Amino acid sequence: MTPSPRISLADIREELRQLIAERAHQKDGHFRTPSGIVTDHFDFLKISLKHQGIKLAGDLVYNEIKELQICALGGPGHPISSVVCRAAFLKEIGVFYIRDSMRKDGNITEPKWIESRIKAGDRVALLGDVVATGSQLIRALEEVIQFGAYIVKIIVIIDSENGSGMKKIRDFVKLNQMDDCQVTALYTRNDILGAQP
Repeated sequence: MTPSPRISLADIREELRQLIAERAHQKDGHFRTPSGIVTDHFDFLKISLKHQGIKLAGDLVYNEIKELQICALGGPGHPISSVVCRAAFLKEIGVFYIRDSMRKDGNITEPKWIESRIKAGDRVALLGDVVATGSQLIRALEEVIQFGAYIVKIIVIIDSENGSGMKKIRDFVKLNQMDDCQVTALYTRNDILGAQP
C-alpha cells in the first residue's frame, strides 16, 4: 500500500498545516488541557474525525514509518486512532492504543491498559496528536515499555509549545536508555501559526 500520488509530500504537509490552522486551532477562550488552563490550544479531534484530515495526517505519518522495521503503530486514546489506522493500513501493520482507564472485563491475563495484539519484544512506533507537557504520551510510553514492546520511534503531530513536553519526552527516552528511539514533531506551533506577537 502507498498513499495516493496525486500531490507531493510537501503539498500534503502544507494542506494539513492549513487545515490545522483553520479548524484545530482554538483561540480566545479558557481551555482545560492536561497542562492546565490555556487561552488557546489545538483540538486535534477537529482534524482526526474528518476524512481529509485523516487522509493527510495518515499519509504524513506513514512517510515517517514506512522504512521502519515495526509490526505495529499505536497511540494514547481516541483522538489519534483514525490517523494511526490510516498510517498502519498503508504500511500493512497492526495497531494498538493505550486506554485512558483500566479495562474491567475480559481475560485477566491480557494487558489491562493496552488494547492490542502486540507481544513483548515486538518493535513498534508511537504516535501522539498534540503535546504540551508530554504527560499523556509519557504515560503511554511507560505502559508500552512495561508491556515489553520495543519503541523505535515516537511521532508527535503538533508540538503546541505550551509547555516543555517535547523536552520531557526526549529526557524520558534518554533516561530509559532508548538510544535508538527517534523523537520527532511534524509541526510546531510556530510552523502552523507563524511567529506570534
